Amino acid sequence: MRVQVPSPAPQEVAAPARPVAELFVGDLINPGPRLRSSMEGFFLDQRSEHTRRAYSRDLKRFLQYLLVRAETRGRDETLDRGVVVGFKEALLADGLQPSSIDRRLAALKSLFAWLVEDGHLARSPADAVRFLNAKRLSRTQGFTDEEVRRILALPDLHTRAGAMHYAVLMTLFYCGLRRSELCALRSSNLTLERGKRVLRLMGKGGRERIVVMPEPVWNGLRYLFVITRRDLRVDQFLFTAARKRSVLGTVAARPLDPSSIYDIVVRYARKAGIQSRVSPHSCRATAISNARDRQVPDRAIQEFAGWSTPNMIVQYDKRRTAVDQSASLAIDYGDAARRLPAWGAPSGGRESDPDEEVAP
Repeated sequence: MRVQVPSPAPQEVAAPARPVAELFVGDLINPGPRLRSSMEGFFLDQRSEHTRRAYSRDLKRFLQYLLVRAETRGRDETLDRGVVVGFKEALLADGLQPSSIDRRLAALKSLFAWLVEDGHLARSPADAVRFLNAKRLSRTQGFTDEEVRRILALPDLHTRAGAMHYAVLMTLFYCGLRRSELCALRSSNLTLERGKRVLRLMGKGGRERIVVMPEPVWNGLRYLFVITRRDLRVDQFLFTAARKRSVLGTVAARPLDPSSIYDIVVRYARKAGIQSRVSPHSCRATAISNARDRQVPDRAIQEFAGWSTPNMIVQYDKRRTAVDQSASLAIDYGDAARRLPAWGAPSGGRESDPDEEVAP
């Protein structure tokens, strides 16, 4: 009897090991179509235009460093942790503040994490690079209540520019907005909440918050629209730059950019005799400090400022948008709000009822 010997099972041929994804310095200096598309997607994915601009500047600075490094080490150097550490050392040698260096490292970490997800890198070369984590106090100073009063007394309310500067400063000092939030304000952000005028904002991280607009701020804004002959019922930017006529003959109103807001704050601070380092962030810090000095609850200040922590309060507080306890209602700089000129169109035009400017 013949015994059938089973044939040996076919041996499985091991698949070739997948090469570890890596990039070289030259790949970032001159990216190919796929890598370029991935990097463009990274920037487009940022929800804030301010973040896009900041990340773009940070990446440009990193590419400048890579170009210099490639002159001695070549473009075929692997993009690894040593390259990122070298970039950090170069920034330190340039005298940058630790907080600025950490921000640039954070931008690189975000970009490399994106490239890992897209398959360009096996792991981020910035993962093990340490932040400096500088615990330094900001050199930007806040304002005293007396300084706020001096600043708000300066804009010429009989001119369009002065009316806008006054409305901008009032909104900064009483509503504590960030520069980017102020520039993005539109009349559609104005609404009513439980009988109070409020600003409905989209802040950092795509988080929406409500800030009550105190009556003096609302009056300053209404006056701005009267003197500039604009209608608050039309959706438009609240604070606009000088209009420029396009090649087609149309006139487009552009929102103020963050640098213009900075110039307004610094200009009036200097006119008020304030020589310390100030910025629009000084107005925000002043508003928050003023509210805290007046015993506003921490929860209300957190909502007012648009901070994400403490997380549990935000998660469980179902009344966090209550306007009756808004921090902006408690802010008080003394008799800072000015008596505005009479309502009505400046050049004999028809007077309008300012309370009808914004529909509930």
